[in-house]
Amino acid sequence: MHRSLLAAVLTLLLAAPAAAQTADTCRSDAKFREQDFTLGSWDVYSGDKKTDEVTMSLILNDCVIEEHWKRADGRPTGNGIGLFNYSRLLGSWGYTWATDDGAATVFRGNLVKPGEMLFVTEKPLPGGKVRLRHWALMLMPDGTIRELATGTEDGGKTWTTDYDLKWVRRN
Repeated sequence: MHRSLLAAVLTLLLAAPAAAQTADTCRSDAKFREQDFTLGSWDVYSGDKKTDEVTMSLILNDCVIEEHWKRADGRPTGNGIGLFNYSRLLGSWGYTWATDDGAATVFRGNLVKPGEMLFVTEKPLPGGKVRLRHWALMLMPDGTIRELATGTEDGGKTWTTDYDLKWVRRN
């Protein structure tokens, strides 16, 4: 009886560090920390006008960044939720976005340099064309974040700006 109890206790003790290591894996892996500069609560501006509020939080043992986007102008739609996560399998970041008005998209991305993430998606267009969209989050020297979305429908010959926003940290 004592041997089986001792074996059970030893099994639990040996398994505990492995479980702790698994839970801490994302916290200590630099790839999962690349986008931490976006964490926090932010007011979002288009020019001088506050348009939205965004909160970025770590979830799932710090393996995922959850984004909550809320319209600041009181409109009932345009609010959304996004999930950012690094995939070891794909060797890149993924981003999934969904809104309360049915919009949804998926991006893949990577760190361009510390404090700058670039995500890419493709949108099918009529006639077999594709709109390539680049979406960047860039930490600026003053601590704000620039969110810039640009797109091309001619394979990158010409680019148009979809939007250019400024995030200001809320205290």
